[in-house]
Amino acid sequence: MKRDATVASTDRPDQQRMLISRRGGPDVLKLVHEPILEPGPNELRLRVSAAGVAFADVLMREGLYPNMPSYPFAPGYDVVGEVDAIGSDVPSGVTVGQRMAALTVTGGYARYILVPAEDCVRVPQTVDAASAVSLILNYLTAYQMLYRVAAVTPATQILVHGAAGGAGSALVELARLHGCTVFGTASKAKHAALTQLGAIPIDYRNEDFAARIRELTNGVGVDAVFDPIGGSHWRRSFSILRQTGVLVCYGASATTRNGRRNILNILHFLIGTPRYSPLSLLNTSRGVHGFNVTLWKKVRPDLYRQDLAALLEMLAKGNITPKIAARLPLKDAAEAHKMLNTASVTGKIVLEPWS
Repeated sequence: MKRDATVASTDRPDQQRMLISRRGGPDVLKLVHEPILEPGPNELRLRVSAAGVAFADVLMREGLYPNMPSYPFAPGYDVVGEVDAIGSDVPSGVTVGQRMAALTVTGGYARYILVPAEDCVRVPQTVDAASAVSLILNYLTAYQMLYRVAAVTPATQILVHGAAGGAGSALVELARLHGCTVFGTASKAKHAALTQLGAIPIDYRNEDFAARIRELTNGVGVDAVFDPIGGSHWRRSFSILRQTGVLVCYGASATTRNGRRNILNILHFLIGTPRYSPLSLLNTSRGVHGFNVTLWKKVRPDLYRQDLAALLEMLAKGNITPKIAARLPLKDAAEAHKMLNTASVTGKIVLEPWS
């Protein structure tokens, strides 16, 4: 039975979703055609203009992401789309045709998606959908880690690992906009892009990043390190914090090899993960924070909407310029995952389901 809804049109193509059919490599992504569902109470149906591709999607595909649905399901952490239908009990002011951004966690690899109305934030009509979708996971993560967790100031010196990636480049851009000094690890081929963003690049393949940071800071260390790698890497990152500094842990890419689940890497990750003594943290006033943007959205929904709206306004004003690594049709989602597996891109990969 259909649920009550305000609908833009009944003459439309069918739904298309890209599903993770089972745990495995990019080849387990399968395109399916399905009926279009109607929104329920407090839901909006969005016609997806742009869906972000994230390393979290790779971890889901490999069965390494916590609290994910049972297979098969559609990945897709963030979307931008137009309101296509409105369920009952949605607050007044929402109309068909409005552009919305939403942190969805799953389901974004689709032409249409049902989203709770309270998760949606208005997108200015003047901005590009692919640029807007780049803000939802990557820039929101960066923004909240910088300002809500690390509380950076213009005098802050930070180290960003994976600084040429989606979240990494967002961290660099936002921190430099705030006046911070930024060091960033990346492969040599991506140093020119980092320099253009205003970061001081460090070649993680051929340089000891900890030794290089000590050299660059005259042995003092940095105020904050943002580390999505994990395992023993967190220990090395913690070692270069100055007193009163903070390590922000927000990923576990060390559990994979070339984007694939790797048992040996997982074991090394678990064995190498440091255990921090509260007494030692007390004596140096250093801190370790975990950050999960989805949990922050759940526990602090007001900050989720406020911070995402602030980022969208910055985009509309031209204060930030997300780098789009590639725009691909939905059918090429497997190719997008292969690009992530090889770390061959700088910036955000975006799926455009109607291209």
